[in-house]
Amino acid sequence: MSIYFEGYIMSVELLSLIAIVVAIGIGFWKDINTGLISLAFSLLMGHYIGGLSFTTIISFWPLKLFFITFGVTLLFSVAKVNGTLERLAKLIIYKSGGRKELIPVIFFVLSLLLASIGPGNISTSALLMPIAITIAFQTNISILLISGVVILGSIGGGLSPLAPNGIVALDLAEKYGVGALGNYIYLNNVFAVTSFTILLYFALGGFKHRGEKVEVEKPEKFNRLQKYTLLGILTLVLWVVFFGVNVGFASFAIVTVLMLFKVADQHKSIQGVPWSTLLLVCGTAVLISVAGELGGIELLTNFLASLMNEHTAVPIMAILSGVMSIFSSAVGVVMPTLIPTTVGLAADLGNVSPAVLVVTIAVGSHITTPSPLSTMGALALASSPDEVDKKRLFRDLFLLAFAALGFIALLGVVGLIGFIG
Repeated sequence: MSIYFEGYIMSVELLSLIAIVVAIGIGFWKDINTGLISLAFSLLMGHYIGGLSFTTIISFWPLKLFFITFGVTLLFSVAKVNGTLERLAKLIIYKSGGRKELIPVIFFVLSLLLASIGPGNISTSALLMPIAITIAFQTNISILLISGVVILGSIGGGLSPLAPNGIVALDLAEKYGVGALGNYIYLNNVFAVTSFTILLYFALGGFKHRGEKVEVEKPEKFNRLQKYTLLGILTLVLWVVFFGVNVGFASFAIVTVLMLFKVADQHKSIQGVPWSTLLLVCGTAVLISVAGELGGIELLTNFLASLMNEHTAVPIMAILSGVMSIFSSAVGVVMPTLIPTTVGLAADLGNVSPAVLVVTIAVGSHITTPSPLSTMGALALASSPDEVDKKRLFRDLFLLAFAALGFIALLGVVGLIGFIG
């Protein structure tokens, strides 16, 4: 099917891809949620141009993904509202004994662990970044280093099967025929992120502080309601890992029990759910599905295949994912756009695993999030004290994002993306 524009012929397949690009562009330019724009474009592109029924378009809303992500983020909103996560972070920092060379290491590990058990990358960074930068500024640790380890630790854990971004990646892989990947994405992401963080630690002088100590204030003990919350989080992890319960259902059940004990303000907890992110992810998913139904994803797959061969596919996909992510959302745009192409690409190229391509897209799109245009890079800027040169930090965060992009492309060249599992 083709559309005529004043003497020009444009296929519906190409037009559906242009709709995705335009939706992203308008969202970035006008600072409007891309998911909202995508829903409007889904109506225009899907029904009025593509001829799809309203029922078909509405069915593209990723209900399973929405349900799981809502449940997980609600549970950790409860933990944030009643101060459980903040007190846990301060306790772990206190246990470092104030050794300066360990402070960046502890923040990386803490970010990785917290993000892995459910809050995800953005929530973890939002929680830890102000604490980390305050300590770094007071103790003369590099602001860029401490920002980098918090962001990288958060994205390392953010692709856990329990975390929102990991849930999205796994759901997309299963939906588009790659299969159930379990911990495959998560473990390979942790390897890539940890490797880059080690380089960053030495490059920015983390080890030069060995032997130096600072005073760290002892945090207050967990109160009764916070202990209930910690028990709820532990129950979620054990319930999902050992009994295979749906993580969304388990989260709602645990939140219900916690609310019976009034562990946190119910209204603040619900308000704390990242509704804007849910709209971004789900709205964009609808437009991607419309494009897939109209043949746009197949067209994109064929185009990418023409640029790659079995030796260049992984590094090119890593660079493409990273560059796209600098200017758009990894979870809302990059993964939903590129993961649907992986099975077709693998078939066209031969000797390339679609699972490895999924890992490449997931890791590549997340490792550039130190960019100041991303939410977490912006958090680092916003959390820095007035005495810090914000223009220089803005530049340095950009350079860090591109350094991470180069690193992940190099891993692709030497075959170290997706080799675990």
